[in-house]
Amino acid sequence: MILLRRVTIEQMKRNTVIIGWPRLHLGAGLLFAVALILGHPLDTAAQDLTQLFQPADPSRLNLRLFGSGYGAEKYGTTHEGFELDQTLTQALSVVGRASAYQIYQGTGFDSPLTPSRHSSTRNFGRFEGGLSLTPFPDAIFTMLGGEDVGDSDAPMFENDFSSWFAMRTLHPVNFSYGASHYYNNDVTNGLIDLRTVVLSTGRMILLMGAGGAIWGGGSVGQAKGQGGPDLGIFLREWRMSIDVQAGYGSSHTYGTVGLSRSVSWDN
Repeated sequence: MILLRRVTIEQMKRNTVIIGWPRLHLGAGLLFAVALILGHPLDTAAQDLTQLFQPADPSRLNLRLFGSGYGAEKYGTTHEGFELDQTLTQALSVVGRASAYQIYQGTGFDSPLTPSRHSSTRNFGRFEGGLSLTPFPDAIFTMLGGEDVGDSDAPMFENDFSSWFAMRTLHPVNFSYGASHYYNNDVTNGLIDLRTVVLSTGRMILLMGAGGAIWGGGSVGQAKGQGGPDLGIFLREWRMSIDVQAGYGSSHTYGTVGLSRSVSWDN
């Protein structure tokens, strides 16, 4: 899914879905991070462990602005916000993110709220912090924890992974996954995407592929899912991503659009 995808296209220039209880979810994320640090099974060029401690020179501050909307018969939501990423070492960054969410109807794959007859828009903010690791070239693994305020007012945890493969070919492939657990309603979700570059010019990169989501537990009960084709456009000059997806699942026919733009400064 594309609603909160990190700008993985920028990796070219320089998400098994996890479903379970929060303790298992956190443990799986930690084990996955350790496995990435120790080496990548498909690429012998794993990250040198010394780069985890060697200061970045120069260090870089990255600001990412994002917004997205999701519409389906049973669920409608928008959210927007910003993320700051400050490099600490050659392979490690500290990340902070602030988001505002609006839920217009129902509950869905990324909702921390319990079902309600409440007819008006429900609003909440989310504040997260954590670490981002570059375990090997062209890959990012991020672990974040935080808490919601407003109509949702409980902690949450998430981890995200994105990696590029076949970078020396005409059609590099990107795989990404994300997983979150919401303590407000005890729901866990997993998102997964697989896309390939179909066109690359001096001004833009065009990607096509498919993605989906599965969520369950807590107030949702049995697992639910959805999926469909997606399209991504990256505008090089503006460092902007435009992502759209449509498909079918537990919320019936759905559509989503996401926008993201990044700006970086050396410091």
